[in-house]
Amino acid sequence: MLLVEEVSYMSEINIIDEKAKHIYESHKDKWEKLYFGKIIAIDIDENDLATVGDDAATVGQTVKRERPGHRIFMRRVGKNPSIARLWNRNYV
Repeated sequence: MLLVEEVSYMSEINIIDEKAKHIYESHKDKWEKLYFGKIIAIDIDENDLATVGDDAATVGQTVKRERPGHRIFMRRVGKNPSIARLWNRNYV
């Protein structure tokens, strides 16, 4: 049985995922031309691209430093996102 905190956390993850998909789809054509194959961090709180890089570790370090406390979704640009990391200000 899931605890209330776990259900709340899962609901937040779903919200971040849906918002990130919406933001990505809004900028898909532009971002796929500019950043295809790169790792991007989408800032859910600002509705924009937080940073871009070649690997998840570097992107993660940069976004944590530049946008502390923001909800972040990371993915690879293109048809196969292959990675996804979520940060929620309450669980980082």
